[in-house]
Amino acid sequence: MSALYATVLTTFKEMGWLYREVAEHSVVEADFEAHHTKVPLHAQVFGDTHILSVVSTSTLQVPASHRLQVCELLMRTNKELNLGNFELEWDGGQVMFRVTNVFPPNRHDSRIIASLVHSAVAEMDRLTPFLGEIIRTPKGELLLLKVSDLMQREDLLPPAPDEE
Repeated sequence: MSALYATVLTTFKEMGWLYREVAEHSVVEADFEAHHTKVPLHAQVFGDTHILSVVSTSTLQVPASHRLQVCELLMRTNKELNLGNFELEWDGGQVMFRVTNVFPPNRHDSRIIASLVHSAVAEMDRLTPFLGEIIRTPKGELLLLKVSDLMQREDLLPPAPDEE
C-alpha cells in the first residue's frame, strides 16, 4: 500500500464517509447524497507517481440522440472551471467529472484530498439539473434547444452553502 493510498483511506475515515475499497487497484469508491442527486465517486491512487484521480459520475445516462447537446453543455461548463473537467464516455453515454492532483513525495495533505472529493461531488451535483433538462427534451425539439440559454437558468442551481 502506498503512503498516498493510506492517506486517502485515513481522509475518508476522518471525514466519516462510507466507502468501499478496491484494494488491488488502490481505489476507493463511495456514494454521496448531494442537493440534486446521489453522486457515485471513484478515487484512484497511482502510488509510484503520487497521483490521485477523483472521478464522480452522473446517475443519468445520455441517449445517443442527445449527446451533441450534452457535449456542448460539458464544453461550455469546462470553459468556466478552474479545477477538473467534465467528460462524456461517448459509446455508453456516461457523464463524468474528473479532477487529479500530483502530490510531492511524502506530502499527502488530507485537506487537499477532501477538497478534491468535495469538488467532484459538488460539480456533478451542480451539472445534474442542466443535464436532466437536456435529456428530458423530446428528440424532435433538440434543434430548438439553446444550451447557452439553458445554462443561464439560476433556478437549476443548488442554493449557496450559507443559505441551506
